[in-house]
Amino acid sequence: MESAVKQKATTEIKKVDRLGRAVVSFIFSFIGLASFTLFCMAMETYSTSYDPNETGILVTTILTLMINLTSFFLGISARRSTSGRGLAIAAITISAIPLTIVIGLLTLSTILMFTN
Repeated sequence: MESAVKQKATTEIKKVDRLGRAVVSFIFSFIGLASFTLFCMAMETYSTSYDPNETGILVTTILTLMINLTSFFLGISARRSTSGRGLAIAAITISAIPLTIVIGLLTLSTILMFTN
């Protein structure tokens, strides 16, 4: 009987409150969504007149990737929290959409670049 009580006590101790990570992840997911909008605007702007010396698309691509990756991994780490679990799952969902699109576009452009 005592061993069951000790096991329950140790499992309750392992639960950590990661509400701060969940909130930061949620905020970063919306910042990542805004940077993805900037990425789309840069793609539209530079699609008509391409200049190899321009770094606008590269900068917005790296910015979008970094912010959304940060939000995604913070959300994953906060998912097992005692509070803020829903917030972390929402942040994962919001940041996964632009992250998937940008990684897909980078993969496609890399494949097209090396096949020519």
